[in-house]
Parts: sequence; C-alpha cells; structure tokens
Amino acid sequence: MVVTSPAESRPTPRSLRHNRDFALLWAGQATSQMGSQMSTVAYPLLVLAFTGSAAQAGIVASATLISTLVFLLPAGVFADRLPRKRILVTASLVQMAAGATVVPAVLTHHVYLVHLAAVGVIQGVAGAFYLGASKGAIRRIVDPDQLPAAMAATQARTRAAIMVGPPAGGALFSVARFLPFAVDAVSFGMVSLAAALLRKPLDPGCVPAREPLRRSITTGIRFVGREPFLRMFAIWAAVLNGAVFGVQLTVIVLARNRGANPVEIGTLLSISASCGLAGALLATQVIKLASGRALTLICSWTFAAASLGMIFVPSIWLIAVLAGLTGFALMPVNVLLTARSARITPDHLQAQTSNALTLCYSALSAFTPAVFGALTDKFGPYPVIGLATVVYTLLALWLQSSRRLHDLDSEPAPATEPATATTTGAEPEPAAAPAG
Repeated sequence: MVVTSPAESRPTPRSLRHNRDFALLWAGQATSQMGSQMSTVAYPLLVLAFTGSAAQAGIVASATLISTLVFLLPAGVFADRLPRKRILVTASLVQMAAGATVVPAVLTHHVYLVHLAAVGVIQGVAGAFYLGASKGAIRRIVDPDQLPAAMAATQARTRAAIMVGPPAGGALFSVARFLPFAVDAVSFGMVSLAAALLRKPLDPGCVPAREPLRRSITTGIRFVGREPFLRMFAIWAAVLNGAVFGVQLTVIVLARNRGANPVEIGTLLSISASCGLAGALLATQVIKLASGRALTLICSWTFAAASLGMIFVPSIWLIAVLAGLTGFALMPVNVLLTARSARITPDHLQAQTSNALTLCYSALSAFTPAVFGALTDKFGPYPVIGLATVVYTLLALWLQSSRRLHDLDSEPAPATEPATATTTGAEPEPAAAPAG
C-alpha cells in the first residue's frame, strides 16, 4: 500500500487560462477598469469645459475616493454576509445607472457640479461593496497555489488600464464629450454580466455566529491587527503608498523646472507605468529568482535609492527610468503580499480583511499629495524629494528588522475556519479545491 501526502493526493489544478470563471471575471473587470480610467480624465475635462475651475474639477474625484474609503469597512461586512455574486452584479448595475445619467446631462448641456459629485459618491459607495466581494470571489474560484499567478494577472490588468485608459478617454472626449461616460457606463454593464455568468459558488461554506453589526464593522481591522504578517503588510503599504502618491506631484514639478514640456512629462509618466506593467507581466518569473523576503527588501531599498537618484540625475529621462525601476520592483512584491494575505485569511473574512487592508494603505494617500504639494511650493522639489528619500530609507530599515518578513518564505498555515458554524445554504467546499 502506497501512502501519499495531502499535497501529492490533491489533483493538479487547471491553468488560469482554462479556469472559465477566473477568465470571465478578469475580462469583465478589465473592461470596467478601462472605462473607469477613461472617466478619470473625462470628468475633470468636463468640469473645466463648463466651469473653468480646477478646484471644482477635483471635487468629483474627491467625492468618489472619500465615499469609497468611508464605506470600505461596512461594505466588507455585507460582502461577507450576503451572497457575493449578488453584490457583484448589483454594485456594477448601480455604478452603470449612476454613470449613465451623465450622458443626457452632457447632451442637453445641463451639467451641474452637484450632479457629478452625487454620481461620484454613488459609484464610490458601490465600488466599496464590489471591491470586498470581488476579493472574496477570487479566493473561491482560484486554487490557493495559483493565487500568485492570479494576482499577477490582476496587477497587469490594472497597469494596462492605467496606461491606455486616460489617453483613450481624452481622445473620446475630443470626438464627443458624452462618449467616455457612455463607454464607462457600458463597461459597468459588462462586468455585471460577467459576474452573473460565474458558475462556481463564491460564498464560504460556513460562517460563524454573526456579531452585532456595529461590532462587525471593525472585524476586518481587528483581524489585520491580530495577524502579525497582515499588520506588517498594512503598515509598509500605507507608508509607501503615502510617500509615492505625495511625491508624484513633486517629481512633475522637478521635471518642469528642468525644462520638460507637458508632452515630455506625460511621456515620463507613461514610461514609469509601462515598467510597472512589465513587472506585473513578469512577476511570476521574478518570484522564482529570489526569496520573498529578498524581493521585498530589494523593492523597498530601490525606492530609497531611486528617490535619491532623482535629485542628482541630469536628465528627465533618467528620472523616468528610476521611477520605472520602482514600479517594476513593486509588482512582484504586490503579488507575493496579496496572495499570502488571501491564503491566511478565512473565507468568511475575505471581504472584510481585504477592505480593511485597502483602507490602511489608501488612507495616507488621500492626504499626502496636498501636504507634499504645499511643501514643494514652500521649499522647492529637491528638499521634498530628499524628505521622501528619508521616509523610504526608514521604511526599508524597519522592514529589514521585521521577523514577519520571513513568513513570505514559508508555507502558510491553512486559514482557520470557525469551529461552530452555520451553513450558508450551499454545500461546503474544501478551501483548497481545484479551480476550474
């Protein structure tokens, strides 16, 4: 009699390319992200065209961001309690309906800031629900061993949308002002259809007895705080993202001061984004070259070195290369960190934990651009980039001393499911069931 280990007896999962549900959801979300990136540039252009006010142009984006951040935690609770498929479909339809109202407003020349801000709020709230449910869905339709590849594909999709979406939105706006908003609304309909066509059950097989809603809102944050690895991830990502988003405007000012024109500045940002896309596409191969701890430390020190280099390099194109290096180094680390986070989080907490982590690493990013912008106005770009270098260096030193970083190189323990549970109405499935 031959005894096999659990790893040996588990069937080999299908490749992601043959995972129907993952491919369907990935394609739908790619379409939606492309449409959203078109609107990112179309909304400011629309407001500027009707009001000429840069301050008012930023209100729509702020309304969307703030409403998303405010609702991340409660949305995560509902995304773990209610059927995730229903949330994916409903949230996308709400975003489609809200965005579609902009089209007749533009066509009839009845564009009002309060209307656009309301659209931003509605789409931001719905986006918070969709974000939590989609992270929980990925964990159910992808085999745990394939999570790094799934996260790499997701990162590549996002980077491609960031590269292509804004110029496409600008081009459509120049043809007809309503077009980017119409395309965005259709893209939400496409992702809603993709979610409706998913076959695999997306909900956890069992859930613990429910806490009161008021206490449940903080469940995701409390889980992140209790898990040393997630706590380290949240702190590192929060500080890194805050510095990156803050110093981005300063780098643009630096390039302009060195004589770069708007086209060259746009090209600089495109080079950086393209390097990030390359890093996402090659993430699974890069991960095989070194340990997770080594890759994360290399990434963190790359930010410090690149930031320092921007002060001294003589050419804006070298600034673009340095920025591109950070984007390339970050993508494999993002894949490693998000994949491990998904694997160590129980199914019934996937949405809450994901939204809590998103809140952690997005909170500082909402404020640092204004802070870094004010400092740049007062002191100039060089001292501010020097400040960012100090922040990156301290963050790398802290990360190097963290014992939790070694966890990336060990097999994670299976996520602990509740001992006393109530079924959700579906037959429970093993967490490591092959996707397909």
